[in-house]
Amino acid sequence: MLHAFAGLAFLFALLDHFTTWLCLRTPIAGWEIQEANPLAAWLFERVGLAPGLAIDTGVTALALVLVAYSARIPRAARLALLGLLIATSAFAVSNNFGVIQQIGLRAVAPA
Repeated sequence: MLHAFAGLAFLFALLDHFTTWLCLRTPIAGWEIQEANPLAAWLFERVGLAPGLAIDTGVTALALVLVAYSARIPRAARLALLGLLIATSAFAVSNNFGVIQQIGLRAVAPA
């Protein structure tokens, strides 16, 4: 169950990163879209959106491996940490999908 939670947490993190990229990749006329997470916004300002998302993905993957395989952290605490990451990432994905629907973004350019 622990590894399934870690995999689910990583999947939601990837969905968060992809939908964040969709929302922030280019300015949309008439809309001001900003990153709500101040740490992520700071990172994107410093290194750019795509590199910032790559760094975030790497850090997330490392944190998930540490939580999933650390014998020093009690199992219940590890499950709680993974559950918290799943919940926060799911909230971000939900918010990003709301923005995507509201402004009519597409994952690919129309043909």
